[in-house]
Amino acid sequence: MDRLLERPPAEFDDYAADYDGGIGQPLKKCLGGDAVSFVAVKAEWLLGSMRRRWGLDPARKDIQLLDYGCGVGTLLGVLRRQGYAGGLAGCDVSTAMLAEAQRRWSSGPPPQLSVIEDGRVPWGSQFDLVVASAVLHHVEPSLRPAVYRDLLRLVKRGGCVCVFEHNPLNLVTGWVVRHTAIDKNAILLRPAEVRASLAEAGATRLGTEYLIFFPPRWRFFRTLERGLSWSPLGAQYVVCATR
Repeated sequence: MDRLLERPPAEFDDYAADYDGGIGQPLKKCLGGDAVSFVAVKAEWLLGSMRRRWGLDPARKDIQLLDYGCGVGTLLGVLRRQGYAGGLAGCDVSTAMLAEAQRRWSSGPPPQLSVIEDGRVPWGSQFDLVVASAVLHHVEPSLRPAVYRDLLRLVKRGGCVCVFEHNPLNLVTGWVVRHTAIDKNAILLRPAEVRASLAEAGATRLGTEYLIFFPPRWRFFRTLERGLSWSPLGAQYVVCATR
């Protein structure tokens, strides 16, 4: 595994200081309001799944969670503010993004942060939950299998891996990606590819759910969205698996 991500760190570094999760794209801003509102949907899903599916209490301080490709740490901060009390860690190919994550952090003790260097993260299988949110569409397809293997390597046996991605079947998502600067080299992938690749890497108990059917600012639709999680029309999807 010489390297995992196609883009050189410098390309991500260019966006670090003003990174806004692509919310500068007018349509995305109209639908979400700010970058945190989109991330909050994923954080709510994660915390709910920890309780209902995996028997993990987010209030426990001994749980360890890694955000693989954490960027400026938005998901980690939202999880902490929504009540997650366990250990937090993040890694990224961009040292500038990680520096910005440290600068922006305002939710108590900061997470452990590490650069993905030469395609490796300097941690072992120590995490109960490993999350890769909107990462793989930035990875050249031929390099993706190495990422899946590393996700599985980093999670404890019996732990969970969750991959959130843009849904290429959603026309609005496709349009937004094509008109967002940081996604100019993105290659979207379908859930079937994620499931097959995780299975090939050794994962079991694979499942897929869909998210964000309505603008995130319309919070009163959250309950309805949970009932639509089977429908492949959501703007995002999540594939979860067990090591």
